[in-house]
Amino acid sequence: MRNFNKITVAAILVMVLVLGYYFAGDYRATPLAAAKAHSDVGKNAEPLGDVDFGWSKVYILDTDKGPRTVISIKSSLLWRAPVAVHIEKSADPIETVGWMSYTDNRGQAAVLAVETTDPQIAFIEAGPKDDRVRKEITEGSPAIFSWHKAIQANNELNAIALSTDGMPLYEYRYPKNTNVFRSEEFKWYSVDGDQ
Repeated sequence: MRNFNKITVAAILVMVLVLGYYFAGDYRATPLAAAKAHSDVGKNAEPLGDVDFGWSKVYILDTDKGPRTVISIKSSLLWRAPVAVHIEKSADPIETVGWMSYTDNRGQAAVLAVETTDPQIAFIEAGPKDDRVRKEITEGSPAIFSWHKAIQANNELNAIALSTDGMPLYEYRYPKNTNVFRSEEFKWYSVDGDQ
């Protein structure tokens, strides 16, 4: 009987240590909990949307620090969030609130989330030439695009905002006529503007 108690106590202690190690290492029981456990996100984050890739789940989160895009990856029974992407909040009439392109040995994922306050914008179209996606967009609700492959934002995404009659209004790109590329300048520009 004494041996049984020692073995039981030892087994419980090992389980507590293993679970403690996983939780201290940002492993969580659900993908959303893992996303919120990321050091750049915080527990007060509110989900704006998500995309389930099977092997992973990407969340668009509104945090105290601004919008974040976080990927949660399943690791046996638990989830972890190795990467979070920060998009600078802006007062522009159209803005990207989420972006991620991720590759690992389990798969690839790309996600784009766009919001607008411009009532002239009816659709957003984005993606590589062989995999274009067009979505209707409404004020106050992000349009979320996803692809099961990695995409380079600056030369494969080719996102444009369209009016109801299909006329291009904005392009997602760097400013025109520049040879200095700063990440904060990669945003939506009017097709009629000088930039």
